[in-house]
Amino acid sequence: MNSRSRRFVVVQTIAAGLAAATLLASGARAEDKIIKIGALLPISGPGSYFGVQDKQGIELAIEQLNKAGVNGYRFEVHYEDSACGPLPATQAAKRLIEQYKPDVVLGEECSDATLAIMPIMEQAKVPLINAGSSAIKITQPGNPWTFRIFPDEVMQGNNIAANAYTKLNARTAVLLHENTNAGIGNANVFNEAFTKLGGRILADIGFGRDVNDFTAIATRIKGLGQVDVIPTYTLEGQGLKITQALMQAGVTKGGDGHAIQIGTIWLPFGFEQKAGKAALGYVRAVQFDPLDQRPLVRDFVAAFKAKYNQAPTHLNAHAFDQIMLIADTVRRGATNAQSIRDALAKTRNLAAVTGTISFDAHNQNTSMDTIHYMETLPDLTWKALGWN
Repeated sequence: MNSRSRRFVVVQTIAAGLAAATLLASGARAEDKIIKIGALLPISGPGSYFGVQDKQGIELAIEQLNKAGVNGYRFEVHYEDSACGPLPATQAAKRLIEQYKPDVVLGEECSDATLAIMPIMEQAKVPLINAGSSAIKITQPGNPWTFRIFPDEVMQGNNIAANAYTKLNARTAVLLHENTNAGIGNANVFNEAFTKLGGRILADIGFGRDVNDFTAIATRIKGLGQVDVIPTYTLEGQGLKITQALMQAGVTKGGDGHAIQIGTIWLPFGFEQKAGKAALGYVRAVQFDPLDQRPLVRDFVAAFKAKYNQAPTHLNAHAFDQIMLIADTVRRGATNAQSIRDALAKTRNLAAVTGTISFDAHNQNTSMDTIHYMETLPDLTWKALGWN
């Protein structure tokens, strides 16, 4: 054997070793058939808490599935930081497609980032499963390669508005939202639905992600008279500052005011402890009720606590469900990107820890049992309201 041939053999050996190491890290064996999952998560930036908690749910699901495999397949995941923004998400998506060549991709959490990566996935013919983005444009009209497991902004907004009007007896509202597709879209839907029911919108206040001081906005709201509810659509950093400013201005219950903040999955569990007294009475729609007594949920909670020594959040839960949804397609015979896409489109009444998954013709989950309402109590714990 000449020196050139020996070098070639060495390179092949190193490459094989790296491939084996990747399989080992994912819990799979070298002889296993692999479903390659790409994950586009905001690991940095204002939505980084999504990425951290998503990763926990993903890793737990992968660990459980790879103990025995599914139809002879095991699961491997590769992460890319999409940073909750269109440009970094686009760059990460291209890296993922070109270098990793996944069978299916998870992501993103922020709507603007999800909208940016959808055409890339469609062009590559790789299915994209979304869990947290709410913008209606993701699935209406959407594209045949994108699937969303949580109700869209119209389904959420109509439901939140109806519950504010009927359960909280709210008749006046102030809308607070970041100026993004999701922020504006959620606010507009609530506005329309609440107004049709007979409520009044006293102010619609949007702001950029660069705003850090909400004192002037809180003071403005204080001057509007009695405000019953304040639907708020923003990420955790600004959410904390808004909630505390509203308390300090005496607008919300935490500041001995009347108004109740309401919102959706933008904020992580644990927000209450960071916000302190300001979070009193906050009502949030989330994807997961850890007190749900279904055996599926009990098993998930127990497994999560055993692995991470903490209770799971709604973000942990929806990430876990994304992986289990992929596993369900493999059980039904899917083995590659095209067959996974086709099986996803046929998913009906799949029981998941967040609720039920049934996709319509636009690949939108139509099941409203994935919306769970939580109210923050004086001791900063919360209770499930059982509205849906």
